[in-house]
Amino acid sequence: MLFKINPISRSLEQFRSDWAPGELELESYLISQAEANVKVMSESVFGEPLLFVRNQVSTSAKKRADILALDRAGNGVIIELTREGRLGVETQALQYLADFSKYRGKNFFRKFSGSSGVSEETVLGFVGDKANIDEINNRSRVILVARSFDETIFSLGEWLSSKGVPVRCISYFPAKIGDARFLSFSIAFDRSPEALFPLTFSSGLREPGIYWHNIAQAKQSWWDFLVSQGQIPACFDNSPGDQGEKILTRYVPGDRVVAYAKGHGAIGWGVIEDPNSYRLIPLGDKGDFLHGDCRHRLDVKWKATARKLSKGLPANEILRDFKIYHPISTSVSMSTSEGEKLLARLSKRFTGA
Repeated sequence: MLFKINPISRSLEQFRSDWAPGELELESYLISQAEANVKVMSESVFGEPLLFVRNQVSTSAKKRADILALDRAGNGVIIELTREGRLGVETQALQYLADFSKYRGKNFFRKFSGSSGVSEETVLGFVGDKANIDEINNRSRVILVARSFDETIFSLGEWLSSKGVPVRCISYFPAKIGDARFLSFSIAFDRSPEALFPLTFSSGLREPGIYWHNIAQAKQSWWDFLVSQGQIPACFDNSPGDQGEKILTRYVPGDRVVAYAKGHGAIGWGVIEDPNSYRLIPLGDKGDFLHGDCRHRLDVKWKATARKLSKGLPANEILRDFKIYHPISTSVSMSTSEGEKLLARLSKRFTGA
């Protein structure tokens, strides 16, 4: 909710706007193009990475769900957009969930792949090569997006979550000031699986792995800077606690990262020795190379790097030789056995290069 200040009474007055985006218009703002034929949901709005699968999805009862997505665990996510979150909207979402949850593993791709859906390759590039493709969409959950919510929705959400159907409610507020339009989002209710938001120290309990890490901007000057500084970046809102910080602070000592640049493939690899080296670079600092963007940083000890982006190992060659899919999001795990072979190839390729 947005308030304006009455200069006479010095009190708060609720701001009311005559702009009210329809569901399809709102939907278009929440979906962004990650790369050709791959779309994702706005991470700043949903608070987690979500891979867009399809919108306006037909059910067996000839109804249409607003959006079907997948989370990083490969769970199906039904996203319903509505102007008012009143009792009944969750029932509609549950009908869609019941219909779509029947399609698991290979059947999920048979149902939702094709020209308007996602491929198995895209999903593995999002959830990581360690994922068992047969477990895709084994569990499902619901996200509701509305201007406001009836409190009975939250009570029902508590009950559904206790029965294994996590529910999240996100409220939005549209505002038009002059010619500018604004949308504000906030989480009104959330019973997401705890695994989506692990405590930072819990990551230290796992064994080190091998991960893709997307450097965000495929520019030679940016790559030269990261190599010279011994860093990997993350972007997002460039603010404390956002997804960029969460990604970098989930690495553990001994993790190995393969740097990825869109259009060039794998351009180097290094080892995370001290996860506590994470910091958010201040605006205007000498380390603020992109002038406000990608200010989340973590130290890495580079082992092998390409001097030129053009010398990177192409994604199609990596897929052909190692069955490793290029990353769709910032940080994606890969098979340790095949990852070891990829590191060896990169070390040989970039030695003296």
